[in-house]
Amino acid sequence: MTSIEIVGLVAIILISCFAIVAIIVAVPLFRLLNRARSMADNLEKSLNPVVEKLDYTITNVNSEIGSINDLTQNISLIVEQLQKVIKLARILVTSPLIKVISTAAGLIGSMNKNKNEEKPEGKDGK
Repeated sequence: MTSIEIVGLVAIILISCFAIVAIIVAVPLFRLLNRARSMADNLEKSLNPVVEKLDYTITNVNSEIGSINDLTQNISLIVEQLQKVIKLARILVTSPLIKVISTAAGLIGSMNKNKNEEKPEGKDGK
């Protein structure tokens, strides 16, 4: 056997060893890739309904927020109108009420003054 034949034989043995090691490593790697692919497919299948439900929920939340916004604006308008009514009632009720009370107080005061003036005259008449 010549040296070239020995080198060729060693090269064939080394290439065979590398091929066996590559096959041993490649088989689990292919299994891992297949599992990852199947998990991705399952995730896609299960994620689609979740995303659709989330989209539906967000749409409902947006419509509810719009309703709340409308309700808040309506309440604001009602409060403004109520403030105007209260201001008008204050003007209509308190102004005449103050005048009536003032007039009554003046009449009562003048009546008391007249009574006080009449009583001393009645005592002097004895």
